[in-house]
Formats: sequence, structure tokens, C-alpha cells
Amino acid sequence: MLAPLQVTLADLPRLNEGERPKAEFKQTPQDFQVIEQLDVEDDGEGEHQWLWVRKKGANTHFCAEKIARFAGVSPKNVSYSGLKDRQAVTWQWFSIQLPGKETLNWNELNDEEMSVERVIRRTKKLKSGFHRANRFVIRLANVSSKEALETLWRSVSEQGVINYFGEQRFGRAGDNVAEAERWLMAARPARIRRNKRSLYLSALRSYLFNQIVAGRIRQFGAQGMLAGDCVMLKGSQSVFTVEQWDNELKQRLLNNDIYLTAPLPGSSNKPLVKDEAESFESSLLQPYESWLQAMKKLRVDTSRRALLLRVEAPEISWQGNHAELRFTLPSGAYATTVLNEIVDLSGDSK
Repeated sequence: MLAPLQVTLADLPRLNEGERPKAEFKQTPQDFQVIEQLDVEDDGEGEHQWLWVRKKGANTHFCAEKIARFAGVSPKNVSYSGLKDRQAVTWQWFSIQLPGKETLNWNELNDEEMSVERVIRRTKKLKSGFHRANRFVIRLANVSSKEALETLWRSVSEQGVINYFGEQRFGRAGDNVAEAERWLMAARPARIRRNKRSLYLSALRSYLFNQIVAGRIRQFGAQGMLAGDCVMLKGSQSVFTVEQWDNELKQRLLNNDIYLTAPLPGSSNKPLVKDEAESFESSLLQPYESWLQAMKKLRVDTSRRALLLRVEAPEISWQGNHAELRFTLPSGAYATTVLNEIVDLSGDSK
């Protein structure tokens, strides 16, 4: 075991390293709300029934299984675009394939944990990763300094935040990473279910991404450029390698037209970085060589992820010393990375 595992965001550098105000968070599920951003039309027909579901205190897997039981089918017939937090109030789409069946009376499924607020029929199922973004509503209680929070909120609104994976990716106290390492490093890794395999590999790759990004921020800053960097085009997953940073490319980076990236390691033998950038990433990954070799044997896909994350449509309002934040992040981004930049929750009991 590589120790200590740095899975908490407090262990990692921020864009704003100054003192942050204290606050309380997640005193109730309503303090953390997530609304999936996915515009779909009602085809009026089709074997897929799409459900707009409000859930509270339940995770996405639980709701999917509940939907399947109600319809009398296998959970494999139920699809969703992304996982949503359990300790929150969230809204998201599910789809269930029910060929030859009329629209069920989904109101009979409603209870305290979940309720179906809209039903449509479509000819295609909902695919994973189909939604473009999530809208967050976050309530912070007893903020110690309104002025400090406002200042940091302006900075986040203008500059964005570091695009770390959130702590929930790694399980309680990093358990997912520790269990994944034990499984991966076994002489003969046991056969496990596909969803657990995916969970383990995601935890390891996300952990490596966070470590590389943290190392880069510490040494070069958020916009430090290296020869051979791999950059991502704004609003897409398209990437290209920068042989040398000329004035035009530097300006595109400053204008957020392109973003620096870090790897989600896998089996590829052809890194998208070269020269200085490749040497730097390799030096940070060297302690994890056994992980990398094991992932290569499993043919895990290699990909890149942007270092910085832009916050869309940011809003803040106050009621006394209680703040309400509203903002939108692209799918795959974590609201906790935003909170980590602006507020100190270390004294929070939740």
C-alpha cells in the first residue's frame, strides 16, 4: 500500500491558497441539490418509458432497482445518464425498456425516497453520459465572513477551479482505492462483477489524475506551460499535442479556448504528451508503476481530462449569514471542488 493516500481535497493545492471562511454544510438533504441538465422531447411512442425522478436520501442504483421491481423486469432494463449523490435532493432522468406495454402508472411508485414527476415515451433508451451538465444549489449555514466568501466566489466565477475528482470517488477514507490496489496487485486478481471492476479502476485512475494535477500546480501553477503539453479544445474532448508554445497558443490558453490536461492512465503505449511534459508526468507516475503495468494487462483505456474547470451561470444570495450558491458544471465535474476553493468545512459535523 502506498501511504498515506491523499484522497481528501484538503490535502491538495487550490487556486486560492489564502484563508477561507468557515461554514456548515449538509445539515439537511435540501442543502445540496442537483438538477440534471438534459433537454429531451416526448416522441409520444416507443418501448422506452423515460422518467424524470426526484430523489432524496437514496442513490441512483437504489432508484434504478426500485423502478425495475415496480415494472417487474431486470435492472438491466433500466438506464440512467449519471450517478447522483445520496445525501442530497436530486433530479435526473431514468429510462426503462418495456416493449409492448402501455405507460405504467408511475405515481404508484412515489414515496419519501423518490417520486416520478414526469413521464415520456421515446424510441431510444437513455445512455450513460448523455446529459451535458448538472445545476447545483448549495446552502451554506453560519458563514464566518460574508466578505471573504464573496471575494472567493468572484474569483471562482472568473477563474474557475482545479478539476479534481471529488472525495466520493474514492470511498470512505479512500477505501475504494485501497481495495482496488489489493485486487489489482494480487498474484491472480479475482474475477469480480463488471460494476465493481469499473469502480475500482475508476478510483485508481482518478487518484492518479489528482496526484499529477496537484504536483503540476505545486511546481508550475495552474497555467504553467511545458513543451509537449496535451491540450483540450473548449467544449469538447478533442485534444492535440503542443510541440512548442508560441504566442498564439499562449493567448488561446489565457482566453480559455484551450485547456491544459492531465492523464487518466491506461494501456496506451503512445502518450499524448512529449518532451518536457512527458518527462514530468512520468516522474510523478513512477511510484505507481505496478498499478500502470497491471492496468495495461487489463487493457484499460487511456484518456485526458482538463486541469481547470469553468463554473457556468454562478449566482450567490444571502439570508443573514446563510449563503445559497447556484452554479452549473459539466457532467463528470464535482461541486465539492468548487466548495473546497471558497469555504473551510473542516469544523462541519456532517
